[in-house]
Amino acid sequence: MSAPEPPRKSGEDFLVRAALSLYPPAWRARYGAEVRALLDDSGGGARAAASLAWHAVPALAWPPRHLHDGSGRMRSSLATTGIAWTLLAGLGAVFVQLTQAQGSSQGAALAQHPVIQWSYWAFDGCLALSVLAVALGGVWLWLQMLRTARRRREVAWLLSPVVVPAVFLVAAWAIARLDRRVGPLVVPWQSRPVADLANGGVGPGWFLALVILGFAAAALSAAGPALALRGLRPEGPAVVLAARAAVLAAVTMGLACVASVVAAVGLYLWAPAYAGYHESWQLAVYLPAVLLVSAVAVVSAGRGIRTAKPPAAT
Repeated sequence: MSAPEPPRKSGEDFLVRAALSLYPPAWRARYGAEVRALLDDSGGGARAAASLAWHAVPALAWPPRHLHDGSGRMRSSLATTGIAWTLLAGLGAVFVQLTQAQGSSQGAALAQHPVIQWSYWAFDGCLALSVLAVALGGVWLWLQMLRTARRRREVAWLLSPVVVPAVFLVAAWAIARLDRRVGPLVVPWQSRPVADLANGGVGPGWFLALVILGFAAAALSAAGPALALRGLRPEGPAVVLAARAAVLAAVTMGLACVASVVAAVGLYLWAPAYAGYHESWQLAVYLPAVLLVSAVAVVSAGRGIRTAKPPAAT
């Protein structure tokens, strides 16, 4: 008689539940029990939970057709596109602070290599168009869901894209006012990390804390509408319009990120040594993150708009 298997640790069970929560509700309803049983038989663990979380990306970006109707696939694609778009906007904000806002240390590079300045202009234009597409394409759907929301948590979900960024901006302003300091002296013979030079006068520590807090605020802002789409299940022309706007927003944000990559590579190659752009780890982190999230946003938006198309006549 074999010895009974040791019970799963509470921490491991939490990780599995957290990983499963990343999947669409329809996927969890169909496969959640089977996955948990499989993990129980295999022993699970943190590694299995991490693998499960990683495979949630294709389940979100490519909602299985057999688990959703047309409106359900559009809502799932909208939620995924919104989260990816918000993360890209956060990456873009960090890019602006570390590059465009530091023109005084880039003068020679911009003059000798205008492709960097052109990339900045392309980034700004595409970013503005993307934000406009999100605002105009999503406001009708947002108002429709706000009118149909009956519970406080549903209203809170819908208000999160307004309230959470406002709270973050107030907190950032307060930190900048209370802890502003004189920036380090920039001299041509002394190379310094870019975060040490481009931190808005709050120091590298507070700058890193604000970046982390900003991404947390972005995640909360995007999660609210995604939960509202899941709970309220809106349908009709507002969802179709939002799906079409999501394609434009995702494509233009992707183009903005491509422009930011070109500018980042240009600064890495041509910026003065003291400007802090010659650390290869920055590109090694930024480039994969931008390309991966951009791909998720564009692919998910494309699937949503294909769902919105009427079926071909037979």
